[in-house]
Amino acid sequence: DTHFSFVSDATTLRPKALGESSIRLLLINVMLPFLFACSRHRQDEQGAERAIAIFESLPAEDNHITRDWSGCGLNVDNAADSQALIHLKNRYCNTHDCLRCRIGYEYLKRS
Repeated sequence: DTHFSFVSDATTLRPKALGESSIRLLLINVMLPFLFACSRHRQDEQGAERAIAIFESLPAEDNHITRDWSGCGLNVDNAADSQALIHLKNRYCNTHDCLRCRIGYEYLKRS
C-alpha cells in the first residue's frame, strides 16, 4: 500500500485494488482453466461445460495477438475465441508450423 524510495521515506498510504480488466485476465488465464482441468480430472462434465460457458460469456482479451487475428479477418467474439487463437499462435505460428495449422494451411493454399 506504500512505495519506498531510497531518496525519501515511504509514500502516503494508499490501498491498492485490482482493476476490472486485471480481474478478468486472472479469471481467463487462471481460474477458468483450473476449474476446467479439475472438472475433467473428476470426470465432472457439467463443471467443464460450465467453465466453457463462462469463457464464452466473457469478452475477448484485447492484446496484440488478438488484434493481429482480427486484422486477418477472424472474429474474436469472446474469451474462448481469444484463448483458442492465442494457443494457435503459440503452437503453430511461433514455431513456423503453418502447414499443420488448419488456418495457416488454408491461408497458404490461397497464396
